[in-house]
Amino acid sequence: MLATVDMTEIYSESFWRLFEQLDTSLDPAGPEQLYEIADPYLGTGHRILDVGCRDARHLIELVRRYDANGVGVDPVPWHVERAQAAVDQVGFSDRIRIRLGTAEELDEETASFDIVWCRDVIEVLPDLLAALSQLRRVLRPGGHLIAFTNVLLGPVDAAETASIHEPLGNVVANLVEADLEAAFAAADFGIKVKHVIGTEWREYLEEHDQVVSRSLLRLARLRRTRNLVVERYGHAAYRTSEASLQWEVHQFLGRFVPVIYILEATPPR
Repeated sequence: MLATVDMTEIYSESFWRLFEQLDTSLDPAGPEQLYEIADPYLGTGHRILDVGCRDARHLIELVRRYDANGVGVDPVPWHVERAQAAVDQVGFSDRIRIRLGTAEELDEETASFDIVWCRDVIEVLPDLLAALSQLRRVLRPGGHLIAFTNVLLGPVDAAETASIHEPLGNVVANLVEADLEAAFAAADFGIKVKHVIGTEWREYLEEHDQVVSRSLLRLARLRRTRNLVVERYGHAAYRTSEASLQWEVHQFLGRFVPVIYILEATPPR
């Protein structure tokens, strides 16, 4: 038999005071925090490899901040085109080289980089250990791998995998914290810094630009116009868009937890 619920206790004055308290910002950190945490490991003149560089936005900023030189690698031709255009626009073509390639098969020379930058990439690497071994190989002694990724809070969910991870190309094992950190160790990386971001960046983005609210609205509209979207853009585009929007919302709710890792090369075993 279910216990009787005292509604006067649930909806008491303190209940409403709690909501008033939750209307006050906790002054969350934003995405710029990644640069702040990485700063002690970056230096003037460093050589930086950005794996999965997309539009080269982060690589350009790093080269600008540290008077550095860099290489950007990405497996998507459209990303390479955008990255090269961005590099040319800021006049860094003599300091940044962009090329098509994958983390698992790097052409760069052994021990040729001070920093490997890896943002939003680990989640989608089909052979994580092979990729990490390559990143370890190209680092100079004393160099660091700076990785931003996400881990799951709670067990793997089959329905979630089908609706979010598969359309986005996520390798679910790479999101399992214990498996991920075991792969770091197997590739001879030690964890120097592990900073759990949690919901902070999403809170920041929501407070400044209502990013999560916009994603929720887009998700509702997408689902309500499903047949039209599929007819116009195709089923794959619908699934990928739906998965991407759900990903953002799940980050905000704390299901997918963003984490910054600073990894240092350890002596081979």
